[in-house]
Amino acid sequence: MKKIKISIILMILLGLGACSDEFFEVNTPSNVIDKDAVSVKTQLPYIEVRLSGMHFSVAYQTARYAQHVASYHIGGTDTHDRTSLAGAWSTFYLRILSNLRVLQEKAEANEYNHYLGISQVLEALAVQLATDQWGDIPYSEAGYTSDNFYPKVDSQEEIYNALLTLLDKAIANLSAPLKGIPPGNDDVIYHGNIDKWLKAAYTLKARIYLHLTKRNPSYYNDVLNALQNGFTSVHDDMQIFYDETARNPWFTSVVAARRTGNLSLLWSEQLIDYMNGTDIPFTNISWDPRLPLYADNSGSEIYIGAVNGSGGGAPGGGNANANLADDAYFKEDAPIFMLTYMEAKFMEAEAQFALGNNAGAFAAYQEGIRASMAKLNIPSGDIQMYLDEPAVNTGEANLTMKDIMMQKYIALVVHPEVWTDLRRYNFDPNIYVDLDYPENRTTDIPMGEWPRRAVYPGSEVDRNPNVDQVEEWWARLWWDQ
Repeated sequence: MKKIKISIILMILLGLGACSDEFFEVNTPSNVIDKDAVSVKTQLPYIEVRLSGMHFSVAYQTARYAQHVASYHIGGTDTHDRTSLAGAWSTFYLRILSNLRVLQEKAEANEYNHYLGISQVLEALAVQLATDQWGDIPYSEAGYTSDNFYPKVDSQEEIYNALLTLLDKAIANLSAPLKGIPPGNDDVIYHGNIDKWLKAAYTLKARIYLHLTKRNPSYYNDVLNALQNGFTSVHDDMQIFYDETARNPWFTSVVAARRTGNLSLLWSEQLIDYMNGTDIPFTNISWDPRLPLYADNSGSEIYIGAVNGSGGGAPGGGNANANLADDAYFKEDAPIFMLTYMEAKFMEAEAQFALGNNAGAFAAYQEGIRASMAKLNIPSGDIQMYLDEPAVNTGEANLTMKDIMMQKYIALVVHPEVWTDLRRYNFDPNIYVDLDYPENRTTDIPMGEWPRRAVYPGSEVDRNPNVDQVEEWWARLWWDQ
């Protein structure tokens, strides 16, 4: 029943978007409805759906940098060329942040503390996603309609500190007794379940602290402290479901498009070789039980991923056969997951391992794998068989960071967080086995470098004098230094 209610709201919202993308763009001078005519119950689901869309927009490009997917066409991000992620930038500033400012103004004026807390979690997630792509961005002065058309650029350090403060405010608002009207089914993520929003706030804090561990490993303790109040099962996952009318964007852009001859993306050999027994050699099974749900190999006996930059070629020649399947996270009614229990367990595993607690790390590592498979409704017997595989069941003493990060790579398929992980670990092939440059790699990026950021959209550089273009998309972000 809940999923039906979500679908109805999505149909309405996406229908409005089809009529006019500017409908809710409150900082656009024309073709807009007055913000006073929009209620918090109307704005909340719109923002949530747009945030899901922003995750897809970012992942569609950066999943090639992460070598989750490869392109059927040579060039672009598949060959390490720059990307501005212009669509995600527009969605973030025009559709998410500006509407969050209005929602928060209304929530504060009416003392709707739970709406305010939810909006603060959404803002923290959206801004974290944005700064992790572009680094320094307009934030503190951005989104305030006509008050400032040229917002200043804040440093990523300032932004990260602000996000932790914002999440503390969200936790306080969500923890307090309800004032005003309660969120309900207009909240298409949790249907007004405040306990789940609190868990999301703490889990997001853990993710932010994890990113900071490259600058200071002591933050691993903060990761674990935050996770104590974070997600406890796959039922806590922060995600948006789609349906046969408002379809999952991976389905429409890749799976359904392929059926009409519009080839775009297929699976990279990097991911497939982690799942078909090549890089994680199996003894008792032929392949990872998630593989047939991820990939469609047209009935072949083997799964072959594409070499990035080759235009769909297989390693050693010939054609790859591992397309995105009409299943798992890529079917028309599948969710876009933004923050999950499986990610929380792999964050815990990494933190525990880094702090020398191999027993805690191994338990969290196993639970991360189990959660990934349970989320896909894989039978418990198949899950256990995979966990019993010698290459997977390393035991506490033999567990390595490579094991943890490779399993996280498989579980968080086509999620923007994986590119962040690769940057945090400097694209180390000792962590990410067999990771290598794509074929036909652009000569615009120096040898020895990997893409580490998006450049700013040209329209923003032209419009806002405070935004100076970054020419080196291999330059490290603040938390990456």
